Amino acid sequence: MEPIFPLFRLPENVILEVIKNFGMNKLFEFSLISTKTKNIVASSGITAHAVRITISRDVDVTVYYGPCIVRLSFYNDSVDALIHLDSNQPISAHFFYERRTVRPSTPFSFNNWLDQIKTVFCYNEPPTVVFWTGNERFEMESLKNVIKSVNQLYVCEDNIEFRSREILEHFKNANKLILDRNPFEEACEVQKFFIQNFISIGFHEDVSLDDMLLVNSKRVEFSRPISEKQFIRFLKHWIRGSNPRLQYMNLFIDTTNLDNGKVYLKGIRCIEMSEESKKEIRQKHGISDIEMVKIRREEGTTAVIATVDYGTFLYVRFYVLY
Repeated sequence: MEPIFPLFRLPENVILEVIKNFGMNKLFEFSLISTKTKNIVASSGITAHAVRITISRDVDVTVYYGPCIVRLSFYNDSVDALIHLDSNQPISAHFFYERRTVRPSTPFSFNNWLDQIKTVFCYNEPPTVVFWTGNERFEMESLKNVIKSVNQLYVCEDNIEFRSREILEHFKNANKLILDRNPFEEACEVQKFFIQNFISIGFHEDVSLDDMLLVNSKRVEFSRPISEKQFIRFLKHWIRGSNPRLQYMNLFIDTTNLDNGKVYLKGIRCIEMSEESKKEIRQKHGISDIEMVKIRREEGTTAVIATVDYGTFLYVRFYVLY
């Protein structure tokens, strides 16, 4: 039998040096031993840059720290009954990739697990929450009561329309929104989300010019291709002062019916850019787009349109330069 290393007899600063060699899962398990180990890990300076809760047939909580992650799985049983998350009821957790149970020194509720993660990984922001296939297994009000606030909300396309509307109603205070499909019959219903002051919004259905002009987010992503005509009309409105909060937008333009497959921005006064200016944009935003032009609002604000030709469509990035 190998001798046991008396780790806890060492000074805390020495323990800190030892645990720096632990993997993320081992480090998290170490934090569960006692209040002392929890505080030691919290003082190690490891700060998560994101926490994501994915709700499908089970609940996954993933902590991101640089290239490393800790991924815990909850409610991964085969019971088909509707589940009410109870913030006070003890629940077991499993390491997702290792398929083994994580054992705290005392029974943890789901809220206890979240608090532990936030404390030891020094994460104080609301999580990203993803509603994936099978999430209807969980009662919505109980999800809201346990998770509370959300930074980014992602509603995937596999949700039925009623469930998507239920999710949007209960988590309507998100800072960022990604919506795979439009769950509403009337255009005015989804437009209520376009006009909100999100930090960012992603919408993966068809959008009209009215939809684009109503968007009040700083960052916007549209994944369904639009026509060259619609994009030019949007630019003309932007030049006259629309979308005052917009800082960045990406979208796709269908080029199948265009001459030579190119967008010429007819009627838009474009400003040529020097190679040095283009290089600066590429370095600042981490892109490799070759084609770039600059346009200017009537009040003086400029924006860069960067494009990549993918054959049947053109990938467009729109940067507003404040």
